[in-house]
Amino acid sequence: MCRSYIPMASYTPKNILITGAAGFIASHVCNRLIRNYPDYKIVVLDKLDYCSNLKNLFPSKSSPNFKFVKGDIGSADLVNFLLITESIDTIMHFAAQTHVDNSFGNSFEFTKNNIYGTHVLLEACKVTGQIRRFIHVSTDEVYGETDEDAVVGNHEASQLLPTNPYSATKAGAEMLVMAYGRSYGLPVITTRGNNVYGPNQFPEKLIPKFILLAMRGLPLPIHGDGSNVRSYLYCEDVAEAFECILHKGEVGHVYNIGTKKERRVIDVAKDVCKLFSMDPETIIKFVENRPFNDQRYFLDDQKLKNLGWSERTTWEEGLKKTMEWYTQNPDWWGDVSGALLPHPRMLMMPGGRHFDGSEESKSASDVATNSSTQTRMVIPTSKSTGTPQKPSLKFLIYGRTGWIGGLLSNLCEKQGIPFEFGKGRLENRSSLIADIQNIKPTHVFNAAGVTGRPNVDWCESHKTETIRANVAGTLTLADVCRENGLLMMNFATGCIFEYDAAHPEGSGIGYKEEDKPNFIGSFYSKTKAMVEELLKEYDNVCTLRVRMPISSDLNNPRNFITKISRYNKVVNIPNSMTILDELLPISIEMAKRNLRGIWNFTNPGVVSHNEILEMYKSYIDPEFKWANFTLEEQAKVIVAPRSNNEMDASKLKKEFPELLSIQDSLIKYVFEPNKKT
Repeated sequence: MCRSYIPMASYTPKNILITGAAGFIASHVCNRLIRNYPDYKIVVLDKLDYCSNLKNLFPSKSSPNFKFVKGDIGSADLVNFLLITESIDTIMHFAAQTHVDNSFGNSFEFTKNNIYGTHVLLEACKVTGQIRRFIHVSTDEVYGETDEDAVVGNHEASQLLPTNPYSATKAGAEMLVMAYGRSYGLPVITTRGNNVYGPNQFPEKLIPKFILLAMRGLPLPIHGDGSNVRSYLYCEDVAEAFECILHKGEVGHVYNIGTKKERRVIDVAKDVCKLFSMDPETIIKFVENRPFNDQRYFLDDQKLKNLGWSERTTWEEGLKKTMEWYTQNPDWWGDVSGALLPHPRMLMMPGGRHFDGSEESKSASDVATNSSTQTRMVIPTSKSTGTPQKPSLKFLIYGRTGWIGGLLSNLCEKQGIPFEFGKGRLENRSSLIADIQNIKPTHVFNAAGVTGRPNVDWCESHKTETIRANVAGTLTLADVCRENGLLMMNFATGCIFEYDAAHPEGSGIGYKEEDKPNFIGSFYSKTKAMVEELLKEYDNVCTLRVRMPISSDLNNPRNFITKISRYNKVVNIPNSMTILDELLPISIEMAKRNLRGIWNFTNPGVVSHNEILEMYKSYIDPEFKWANFTLEEQAKVIVAPRSNNEMDASKLKKEFPELLSIQDSLIKYVFEPNKKT
């Protein structure tokens, strides 16, 4: 049940302007007010910067009392126009740049947004003379660092001692708010809040970053030693706090929105590991600290509690809800791999997300950043020689958020190959052309496409999206590459065949590159077979048929071994498979050799589910048990049939004689490195 603050209310608004409401906290406040108060008109002003998303406001979109305006609070004409034409009597000012890491590298943008933007709003309020409440949203960071042994938190009259550019700009904005309240009598209220978490949050922040990294089976980076202490409030509790302050807050007052329940960053990471059944000893990675990282923020929140508000959601409940939301909405923010770096630097530009990709843990000779068009490029240290150097390689990689795309970038870093991730969507030809013109690659790797979440069954109910990505997008990229004289390394699938009379199970007769696909059981496989046939007309494409990919990272949920080790029952059918640790470096060598055409990109031979799980039991967990079921029984729990086949890898083996058989590769690259028994 939702508490109502109207019966005891000292203030009832009519027309509310909420700035920054396509962002995280403000969207929850907006949706709550729309839901609870149909008589209030809510006007949202947001410039849709990198951490804003209109999808955050979907619950309010169809409401008759909701209106969205795209614009910048720094535009005085726009702000004045809205206040007058919408008869605004209340402003809830959330719009701000808020990520501390960004403020160390782009502090002037924080001054512009957080101080100048607030000043424009205040001046508009003074000029129009119609505002009855101005609620300014600030942060607990304006108080600076709290002593580690303090038992009483900062109260609203505590001195402001900000320690980073972000908190300094928020403190500066507060001074303007206070001055306009005193000099011009503006009815101002200021809030200072602890950390907030929950659904819809952009993953530059700690908790969503950890969750998305854990979903991908990647390390959780912790600044310093992880001893820093923070207090976390669930987003719906915070939205309710603003509902309370809106109706019952006193003009001229400051309200802390906080909780006494504190957590070390290392403990947050361990709690996330627990939710994903991961070993914190292996998944947590300590990285270089921020230039200054406050040890603790601690608030006295009694003043707000006196208005009738209290925290409702426990940490365990809120974290579980948040994890469930991100696992159900993995693509809510699109491509966010740049934000998941240990030390992201995000260039704040309207209309999209731009990362400069710099890593503080690398030396200046290892990392170069050029312009806002560059995502990430690692430059090998050059050695002076007297002989002319060969033309350098530079890879353009599509599929930044995918498993293979991420592994490719790691390999490029290790090999000192410059690379950048493409920003364009595959189906958008002009954006692909722009990528190639800006990046000037020597080779293009396409590891993008739709496989479905959590599996290919998704494609059965999302056919147009699957066609758009797997067929139209791949063909568009191939065509653009051909026009620019570029070789495209295309990661495809071997799940376009099934055992038949000419290729019976257990016969050792595998499908060759020239064989015609015969598996049409799933819509995903249909699209992959369709595009492979069409790509034969492009002489600039190297198609790599991957099957049931496996890597040494046994925590990655996309790893075939990880999947079947978590199933209650598995089928037991021999299949060709791809050991990524061995084969992805080969794909880079194939690009260097400018190889083209279709290649069965699997290790020679086949291996069955039971054989893999026997290895798992022998090397990883001697207590591991599993059960088998038949294809008929499997069909009852899946939507689309699955492909089972053997691929003939003799063409790849001839080009790379060192290529190991599937059993030998599994032992060398997967089970020996993870051996626990």
